[in-house]
Amino acid sequence: MAEFERVFGPDGVWQRIVRQSEAYLATDVTRESDERCRVRDFWSGHLGFERFRERFAEVLGRFDRWIAEELVEKQEFVGAYYEADGDDLVPA
Repeated sequence: MAEFERVFGPDGVWQRIVRQSEAYLATDVTRESDERCRVRDFWSGHLGFERFRERFAEVLGRFDRWIAEELVEKQEFVGAYYEADGDDLVPA
């Protein structure tokens, strides 16, 4: 788990990436077992998150490849949940 902390901990690699976005609020890391953790990121709005993904697409791609090789056995997008009034949601 030390490697996981180095990546997703408070001063980890992931924090250095997401903190570059003004829309980023926080990351919650929950240890579910010795081999499994859940990482949830919180954003001020959907458009800010999408702008972050667009702006940092190359960095995020490298990060995903690196953790797939070094750390993560399986990565799964669970979903996106919105509590805002919907002003920045993209129509379906």
